[in-house]
Amino acid sequence: MISLFSPFIPLETGEEVKKIIDSGWINRGEKAQMFENKIGEMFSFPYCHAVNSCTSALKLALDVAGVSRGDEVISTPWSMVATNTSILERGAIPVFSDIEYDTLNIDPNDIEDRITNKTKALTCVHYAGYPCDMDEIIQIGKEHDLPVIQDAAQALGAKYKGKYIGSFGDFICFSFQTIKVITMGDGGLIVTNAKERYKEIKRKSWFGIDKEEGISSPLGKYPNDITELGFKHNITDIDATMGLVGLRHIKEALKKRENIAEQYFEELASCRKIRLLNYEKNKSSSYWMFPIHVNKRLSFAKFMKDNDIEVSVHNWRNDKYSIFGGIRDDLPNTSKVNEDIIHIPLHPNLTDEDIDYIIKKVKKWDSNT
Repeated sequence: MISLFSPFIPLETGEEVKKIIDSGWINRGEKAQMFENKIGEMFSFPYCHAVNSCTSALKLALDVAGVSRGDEVISTPWSMVATNTSILERGAIPVFSDIEYDTLNIDPNDIEDRITNKTKALTCVHYAGYPCDMDEIIQIGKEHDLPVIQDAAQALGAKYKGKYIGSFGDFICFSFQTIKVITMGDGGLIVTNAKERYKEIKRKSWFGIDKEEGISSPLGKYPNDITELGFKHNITDIDATMGLVGLRHIKEALKKRENIAEQYFEELASCRKIRLLNYEKNKSSSYWMFPIHVNKRLSFAKFMKDNDIEVSVHNWRNDKYSIFGGIRDDLPNTSKVNEDIIHIPLHPNLTDEDIDYIIKKVKKWDSNT
């Protein structure tokens, strides 16, 4: 079976992780700081802090943005549920805006009418690694004095108008979960453009304790005071070591993804029963996934499975779940996408033979349906 996803773990990862284990220090330390410095330098992140998951990064962003019980957050219904359960965990309410049919990203034209006096933040997801319309979204945020939280779990290495996602904006959250562009096994990163927010993020990721202002004495080092409630969202040096190895090879991983996507776009453009997404030239995706619109989706999925190719819808509209209040009738594009979207394999471990085979089988189904 050709898998839909596959972890990208460079060969030397095990050797480097063993060095950390043998060193006797595996908690957050020097390697974590090295990872933050390296990824910040590579992608022009203003201030970044590594945490144990993108979900933790989202929760920190919402907390530091001031979202609390009873508040509303404009969000997308088309994402992994953690984007929106993070809002629920704050006691806040996700208010779903519709998405663009041709990109699966939140539609900026549908945001403004959903803003109320209870709205405290805007959240967008760069779905499958393709950047949202950030100029429009950020402008809406400025006009209404609302911070913008970018869920960039899938978008490491993506660019918007020549700038890396993460190099601009209030809060940007990345994932290093098992099957992301690079992996720590699990892990995340929160990026911000403000130094004071960065300091607050660092404190709150470790119980509200400022490690740089502790008291040192013969009795040990301890905090002078704790004035705010924090969390335990730290990474370990084992996680950071895996991340550092991944960064050594990230350019080749991103290039491989791009090459596969280009072949799909070129070879599948003429299919009759398949509609490709419309990606603009001023945005470059990380191509974490390759979504396609398919007529007779169930028939397509069964055919691909019968030919040993894994495909999946992967995400479903979040408002279908009871915890979000149930299906809304004012999200027409979300409804259309929920009926016809599916993903085909895209990851660096695909061989040229795999890619040719996938394309051949997609075309065969299209021509015979």
